[in-house]
Amino acid sequence: MSTLDQSYSKQERAQIQWNYTGPTDALVGSGASSAERLMGYGGAALLTVLLTCFAYLNDAPVTTWWQWAVLVFFAYDIGGGAVANMLNSCKRFYHSPPKPAEGRIVRAAKDVRVFTAIHIHPIVAAALLGGSVANAVIWYVLLQLAVWTVLLAPLYLRRPLATLLTISALIVESNLLPLGPGLEWFLPCLFIKMVMGHAVQEEPYAPSST
Repeated sequence: MSTLDQSYSKQERAQIQWNYTGPTDALVGSGASSAERLMGYGGAALLTVLLTCFAYLNDAPVTTWWQWAVLVFFAYDIGGGAVANMLNSCKRFYHSPPKPAEGRIVRAAKDVRVFTAIHIHPIVAAALLGGSVANAVIWYVLLQLAVWTVLLAPLYLRRPLATLLTISALIVESNLLPLGPGLEWFLPCLFIKMVMGHAVQEEPYAPSST
């Protein structure tokens, strides 16, 4: 068997699994494997530490204990969410119909437009952590437009379009509409989480049984 045939054979064994069971887990997706949970929660913890250290070493305008609490929360939620929303378990959870036992919050979270609309995070972060509220409002609107644009595209074009919009946002943020000192990481993580992650439906692969 040629190398190409062997590679194709391995691809054939990849299993696409849409069904999930288990307790509701909105971060890494219900029914996540142990490896996926480690990647999601471990990645969130690692990025929280890194982003908090970044803020401290770069003299971010965070002086009170509650400001540090806000920063840590956003680092975990936005940074960790950027990783978690790329997990197959998250793709499976958020891009499948709500189950009868799942409540209104889960149902709202599975509606990409609604879930994006409640992400007023840039405005809150700018207001509480010394950033530009005016720029934050613009970014909130741009985030909604980016997600809606991705959802209007054919499914097979959503991933590259989401990547294009995210890279464009990074360029604009760093050169024209900064969120604020110490928050340089915020919009990149938010766009990766919401535009590249949450808005893009992809086949949820399950762990190989062989």
